[in-house]
Amino acid sequence: MDTNAIVVEPLTEQIRKAVEAGRLSLPPLPRIVSQLQELLADVEHASSKRVAALIRNEPAIAASLLRMANSAAFGGLHPISDLTQAIARLGFKQVASVVTALGHSSHFHSDDPAMKRWLEVLWGHAVATALGTRGVANLTGGDPEEAFMAGLLHDTGKLLVLKAVDYIERKRKLAVVTPAVLDELMDILHTELGHRTLVAWHLPERISEVALRHHDKNLDLTDSLVIRVQVADAIARKMGEHPKPKPDLDLLEVPAAEQLGLSDIELASLMVDLEDEIAEVKQML
Repeated sequence: MDTNAIVVEPLTEQIRKAVEAGRLSLPPLPRIVSQLQELLADVEHASSKRVAALIRNEPAIAASLLRMANSAAFGGLHPISDLTQAIARLGFKQVASVVTALGHSSHFHSDDPAMKRWLEVLWGHAVATALGTRGVANLTGGDPEEAFMAGLLHDTGKLLVLKAVDYIERKRKLAVVTPAVLDELMDILHTELGHRTLVAWHLPERISEVALRHHDKNLDLTDSLVIRVQVADAIARKMGEHPKPKPDLDLLEVPAAEQLGLSDIELASLMVDLEDEIAEVKQML
C-alpha cells in the first residue's frame, strides 16, 4: 500500500465540515422579515397602520405589496393605492409570506451564467411549490400562508449546496464539478443543510422540519404540512417548474396526493389555476 497516496475527502464531507465550521452559510433573511415577525407576534398591538409604517421604510417591498394586493392571484377586486389598505386586504399572514418571499428572492441572484441558470430553475420551483402548497392547503383545510412559506423554503438547502460547490471550486482550485455530481450532492445534502439554514434564520419549527423531511416516506396525517409540500412538489415537477421535470407524472399515483384524498378533478383544476398564478407572482417577486 502506498503510504504517500493522497486521500481526497469526499465532497459531501468537505461541504458538511465547511458549513459546521461556519465558513459556508447563506446570508440571513433581510432584517425587515424578522422585524415584521416580531410586530405581528404582538397580537394586541399589531395593526395595518403599524405594519404599513414599518414596510414604508422598504419602498421596493411596499410597491410589491401594492401590486400583489391588486393582483388576481392575491384576491384583488377593486384597485387600491394605499399601503395600509393593501395590508388589510392581504391580511397579516399573507403580508408576512410575501415579505419573506421578497427577502428570500435575493438569494437567487448571481453574475455567473451557469449559476444563474441553476438559480432561475430553483426560484421557479420555489414559487411554484409555494403557490401549489397554498392551493393544496385551501383544498384540504390547512393554513394557506404557513403552507406557502413551507413550499417556498423547502429546497433552501440546494442554494447552500450551490454556494458550497462554487466555494470549493474557487478557493480550493478543484476541477469544475459536473452537473451530474452537483445533482448528486444536492440529493444527498439539501435536506440537512436546508434544515440547518432555516433553524439559523429562526423560522418556525414546522417550516424548518419541512426542509428536513420533505422527501420522507411513510408519513401519516400528523405530518400534514410535509405531505402538502410533497403534493405541490409533484405538481411543480409535472408542470416543468422543477430541476427534474416529469410532464408525464401521474399525480394520482403520488402517495401524498392519495393520503390527502385529492381527486383527479381537484388536481387538474389546481394546475390550471397555478399556471396563471406562477407567471404573475414571478413577475411581482
